[in-house]
Amino acid sequence: MAKRYIEIGTVIVALVALWLLFTFIQNPIALIMNSIVAIVILMLLNLIFRMGIPINIITVLVVAIGGIIGLLLILLLRFSNVAFYTESI
Repeated sequence: MAKRYIEIGTVIVALVALWLLFTFIQNPIALIMNSIVAIVILMLLNLIFRMGIPINIITVLVVAIGGIIGLLLILLLRFSNVAFYTESI
């Protein structure tokens, strides 16, 4: 039963991603501006609030491709200590 919910959820996520991709392809300037604003916000969060999110190729790609939604995803994963955090020894 749980497998069926995972399959339905995957289809829904794929359809939403396809719709977002189609929307951004129609207006590439919006996609570029969304990515630039999200990267600037990521840098400011690290400089001003000392969020501790490592700036590497993975985080930049997630934010550049996902824009503000990608930044929110990184923040969610950071605050839940799943990913994008630095371990102190």
